[in-house]
Amino acid sequence: MGWAYTFTVDKRFIVALFLVVVALGGGFALAYVDLKTSLDTLKNSYAKLEDVYADVSDRLMVLQDLVEGLHYVQKLNLTAVQIYNNSRNSVVLVVAGTKSGSGFVYRVGAHGRGYIVTNYHVVEGAENNVHVTFFIDGKPIKVSATVRGKDIYSDLAVLEIDNTPSEAKPLLIGDSTRLLVGEPVYAIGNPFGLEGSMTAGIVSQVGRVLRLSELGVPEPWGNYSIVDIIQFDAAVNPGNSGGPLLNSLGEVVGVTFAIETAEGIKAFIGIGYAIPSIIMKRVVDAIIENGTYEHPWMGISYDPTYIGGMLILDVDETGPSYGKLKRNDVIVEVDNRTVTRAEDLVIYLERYKSPGDNIKLKVIRNGEPVYVNITLGKRPEYG
Repeated sequence: MGWAYTFTVDKRFIVALFLVVVALGGGFALAYVDLKTSLDTLKNSYAKLEDVYADVSDRLMVLQDLVEGLHYVQKLNLTAVQIYNNSRNSVVLVVAGTKSGSGFVYRVGAHGRGYIVTNYHVVEGAENNVHVTFFIDGKPIKVSATVRGKDIYSDLAVLEIDNTPSEAKPLLIGDSTRLLVGEPVYAIGNPFGLEGSMTAGIVSQVGRVLRLSELGVPEPWGNYSIVDIIQFDAAVNPGNSGGPLLNSLGEVVGVTFAIETAEGIKAFIGIGYAIPSIIMKRVVDAIIENGTYEHPWMGISYDPTYIGGMLILDVDETGPSYGKLKRNDVIVEVDNRTVTRAEDLVIYLERYKSPGDNIKLKVIRNGEPVYVNITLGKRPEYG
């Protein structure tokens, strides 16, 4: 005889269990809704912060354009005393082995790590023995520096230091493309070791081109040029190299690097040169980020005296223009910009282009227009 199992179910228990499940489900649903609401709120808040940041950035850019616009209609200028007092703590003496020059604070990062801009030729050959000296309230503060990177083609170098003095703020960087011939400029540096010297003058000309060989740079580097150079007449001398050239807002518009000399005279005779800030910023930012800078390269040689375009004399067989440009071609446009002289093209490339970028050229070949597209290469490295 088998056993028969029977179960008795309490209906009140079922009802209570159902109510508990409903309550828990409702609680979870409410928790989910609250969590989703919180996440949505956070997303909305983040989006609003992004909008606010973008708006503030746009407003700051507009404000900077307005300030510079007022400056260039001569409605806003600082006095020479104000410019000096705002800049003097940030201009340094650079000593590399037996050589000395100038530099200035470009950027200060976390924990006081600072980046100093100076000239390549100031630190060349003494990269392991570099010091910079700040002059804070007349007191020298000497610190060791390492060479973050350097670029012979722009005569620029970046030094890295620890524990930048709090008084030494990064100098503001201006737009050298807006410089006008005749506007005042100021140079601060250490001529002949006389620290913190300031001189004043005017912009004599812009867009100059200097072949590196004229500055004593040997081949093959000497075959290239520093372009878009600012010519000025503020008195600078040996020791000023690497120091800032400032406009009337106290912004860095150039880096002093060379002077013209006469036979038997190695001091200032009225013509100084500065690397423009638009090129300086490209080079320095790349060096800080990567330790090096790559210049765009077409692989051509040209006639620097030709007027009416860029007259091609030769095309490098290993360069990006080989098979696309020919000897005696005349480039008259680059990316729809008119080229009336060779400097127009090389300045455009150095200001705005990098290896890997494409350019569109209008070329006159045998009297007929030809359109050529070229992908820029990287300027060769020489050991």
